[in-house]
Amino acid sequence: MNSENLTPEQLPAPLRPNKPVKKPKSETETEVSPKPEAAKPRPSKPVKPKDYPPPLPMFELSGNMPIPMASEPLQYRAIGLVKGAYLASAEEFTKGSVLTDDGTLIDAVLLGRIMSLAKKHLDLGESHLWVVYPRVRKDDGKLHVQIMGIWEPKLIEPVDGVPVSIEPMEIPDNYFSVRGEVVFQSREKKEVFVKIRQAARKKDTEPRQFKLRLIGDFADKMVGNFWEFDVLRQGDDLVIRTGQMIAALRPKGGKGKPPGGGDKKHFGKPWEHKAPATSSGEPLGKPVIKAKKVDEAEEL
Repeated sequence: MNSENLTPEQLPAPLRPNKPVKKPKSETETEVSPKPEAAKPRPSKPVKPKDYPPPLPMFELSGNMPIPMASEPLQYRAIGLVKGAYLASAEEFTKGSVLTDDGTLIDAVLLGRIMSLAKKHLDLGESHLWVVYPRVRKDDGKLHVQIMGIWEPKLIEPVDGVPVSIEPMEIPDNYFSVRGEVVFQSREKKEVFVKIRQAARKKDTEPRQFKLRLIGDFADKMVGNFWEFDVLRQGDDLVIRTGQMIAALRPKGGKGKPPGGGDKKHFGKPWEHKAPATSSGEPLGKPVIKAKKVDEAEEL
């Protein structure tokens, strides 16, 4: 039969692929939907300078306080107050510890100027306000202090029979004043290391220096700058209350470059270099390069 003479209704249906037969699910089989992937935690955004709270005003120090104001703009110092009872060790009176009023035990040593006063005129069973130099041990990072004075107005002798009037102290009894160069800053650990330089005791000796670890965070880039901090002792830590930058100590553009630069290497053109001289002082001529004789076997 000729397919050209057939109507569309008489044409055979087109072949189609057989559909796969679905197996009936058993009663024990259950559909397990894929578990949604857990949302990945977003990385914490760095704190921008505008998000930092404004710094608190610095304490106003005066001459009627146990810690006066700095005498020079770039005066290095680390000095503070610790209130508590001094407990001398059994081996040596000048070495012991201070049991503070908040229950913290801090290693301490008595310096020579306060040793005789503590022995003869103080009741060491009572709590006193000690003026101390703070230090941080390298092995364990704990705070220890050097006691250099005491603040008790009742011990001040009257002048011409008239008692000296002392104004009430406007700084807390756990206050520390720290002034020095910031050499390390970590916003993650909230640590600031300040280098303190001590004045040389003798003219021929170099000034001593040490580093003090403070806890705090600032929006400013502090490394290489001279800062002044108001610090409060919290237990065994020195926590920054506020601070302000005093001056920049390092030039911009590089680490460790001395002020005014230094000897620079000459990287000019080759003909600008001076020719080296002989032992007699005459300049050497250009080196003569001799051609190497090559054997015929090597040429082949």
